[in-house]
Amino acid sequence: MRSLLLLLPVLVLSAQTPPTTGTKATFKKAAAPATPMAKNFKLSGNPTAPLTLELYTDYECPSCRMFYLQVLPAVIANYVTTGKIQLLHRDFPLPMHQFSKVAARYANAAGQIGRYDLVAGQIFNTQPDWAQNGSIDAQVAKVLPPGEMQKVRDLVKSDSHLDDTVTADVSMGNTDGLNQTPTMVFVYKGKRQRIDGALPYEILKSYIDQMLARG
Repeated sequence: MRSLLLLLPVLVLSAQTPPTTGTKATFKKAAAPATPMAKNFKLSGNPTAPLTLELYTDYECPSCRMFYLQVLPAVIANYVTTGKIQLLHRDFPLPMHQFSKVAARYANAAGQIGRYDLVAGQIFNTQPDWAQNGSIDAQVAKVLPPGEMQKVRDLVKSDSHLDDTVTADVSMGNTDGLNQTPTMVFVYKGKRQRIDGALPYEILKSYIDQMLARG
């Protein structure tokens, strides 16, 4: 890990710094979770994997979109589907983004009917379109059949518990000391290591491989 740290500038952020989007990566020690991580539709991969990646994103964050579309697929293919790490998506909507909470609500409603990955991917993919006017419903409807889309709409409209996972994620993010999105928290043998910013895949791969090599 020491060799990786030499590659990245460390940015010291005060507790009063407002959340911002960006790509600059910094390493911070994250606080230990107060309670065990709950299983949910945002969790994928081998439950006995030695390393868990908790990925905090905001659906309206351009850097999150870039990371989700350009970096995360390789992480999933090489580490999650092979059983080496477990992946947990966490929502961290930033206050300056008008539609990010609504986007999270649609993704989590889709998760209730087993369509989380499909809809989350569509929301990130079409971010330049719906971020202009909030037309998330129209974008999600492009990938779901009418019956499933109606179920999602009903949940978005009426499920009072739909935001519970977002509330829990934001609370955990505050415990982890988040300052921006995307942010990754790697959990290894009960210890949490926070990385701020969207790392290029090759640097992220080097970091993951070093963590896994510890055995």
